[in-house]
Amino acid sequence: MGKVVLVNPANTTVGYSVITPRWLFVIAGATPADLVGDPVIIDEPVTRFNPDEVGPGDIVGVGIHTGNCRPGYRVVSEAKKRGATVIVGGIHPTIFPDEPLQMGADAVVKGGGDLIWSNIIRDALDGRLQRVYDGGRVPGEQMVKARWDLLDPSKYLMGSIQTVAGCPENCSFCSVWVTEGRTPRMHLNDQIIEEANELHAMGFRYVFFADDNFNPATVGRIARETNSGTQRLLEKVREDRMRLFDEYDRAGPSSLYAFTQMTAEVISDDEYLDAMHDKMRVRGALIGVESFTEEGLKDANKMWNPVGQRMVEAIQKIQDHGIIVLASIINGLESDTVATLQTMREFAVASGTAFAQFPIYSVYPGTKDYHEMLRDLKNRDQTGYVPKHAAQFIRDKFWLDFDHTELTVKLPHLSNEDLAREAAESWRTFYCLKAIFKRVRGPLSWMSLSGKLFYAMACIGFMSLYPNGIAADNVRKNKLSFFNRICLRVVIMITRAGRDLFRIRRRRPIVKQGQEVFAAESHGPRF
Repeated sequence: MGKVVLVNPANTTVGYSVITPRWLFVIAGATPADLVGDPVIIDEPVTRFNPDEVGPGDIVGVGIHTGNCRPGYRVVSEAKKRGATVIVGGIHPTIFPDEPLQMGADAVVKGGGDLIWSNIIRDALDGRLQRVYDGGRVPGEQMVKARWDLLDPSKYLMGSIQTVAGCPENCSFCSVWVTEGRTPRMHLNDQIIEEANELHAMGFRYVFFADDNFNPATVGRIARETNSGTQRLLEKVREDRMRLFDEYDRAGPSSLYAFTQMTAEVISDDEYLDAMHDKMRVRGALIGVESFTEEGLKDANKMWNPVGQRMVEAIQKIQDHGIIVLASIINGLESDTVATLQTMREFAVASGTAFAQFPIYSVYPGTKDYHEMLRDLKNRDQTGYVPKHAAQFIRDKFWLDFDHTELTVKLPHLSNEDLAREAAESWRTFYCLKAIFKRVRGPLSWMSLSGKLFYAMACIGFMSLYPNGIAADNVRKNKLSFFNRICLRVVIMITRAGRDLFRIRRRRPIVKQGQEVFAAESHGPRF
């Protein structure tokens, strides 16, 4: 009997990874051990796939998204040459199911694999494998629990837990709402808590809540909804989220801290923000700022986002609640100019956000922008055709180019040279030692000494690991220097110490002589 090998392809292998690739261990949990035993896990950011270790009778499952297509197809080719059966799944095959088949895969899985993976294995063993399977969107209560017992925890900074899938928004540059849907699907509370306790027992003290949007139903989002049926659904989602927070607070590990990603609309809901910090122990979040200009937010179809100074205040409010912010600011939206990029750089510095990233805009498959710009590319020369976008798609299937950069469109107001220069300058300005020192003396002065040390090393590591913006570890192309490897190892050791590195001093009201005043309140002892 052959074995099942699950591969998370990567451009480079460095021996360590920041976040555990959740899909690997979920599909491992869906693998029928009674038929094929425990699957072999290969996470290429940590360990390179060795094709000589697979052969006829083996089943190789490869998960890919647009950013790691090329290494994914390398694994497909190498495994096929050894006679293995190769099955490809992930976001990219969900959008383009024919492409992996053309690259040599035996079968493709569209959508989630939680519920159909065991049937696919049976079909492969019985010699009746279909070319395309569709797992659809897995209901929250049927999402498979990850097999963390197959993980080597010493190789990762953070574990990963999913609490909700889907996002109610429809940003034009994002494919999440296309592939995962706009109706939030909650994972079972008991399984969330069980995974958290398991990861904590394995030594993890920080996890990533790998949700498409951690706050899909805050007070502000519910109030903004115009469809009464959807509004009632979101109200129910919010009730379910608050119930999860209460149960997690009671039964989850008290010294497991979390990072996640969410929208700035969370500022509309103080109760939600407080529960995130106090009950779910969230200490950091990526916030999709996208742009500090109204025109940029229109480009992103995110007009409900706070703009300009209001976004600065939103970032400050989130951090005042004890949740440090990674502000994601897109460089190269259709309306951007050199002046707007420089202004956004100034806003980022002025906001006091702990981290910022300045990714260059790229048109990814499955997004609204991709379909519209591809249509423009194909029809632009036709008489009477009016393009939807002033920006021009340079070429389709850019992800198959070995040396492709993030410059996938020709912008109307920016040359590619100006865009690359301004984005690089934003990174340099925000992460220079002077700026880091200024933040720890100013908006981040509440951090403990250990927290400040961790923060400084995290800034250095962030620039080294993600020079084009945070992404899955299997997308990274640059190899880490010896110094950066040491920094990453030290950061892993610090996080395993079990300390709340980002503990903040909060203010609590007290009554003195009939008058309400405020006193500092520390969440636990400082060190």
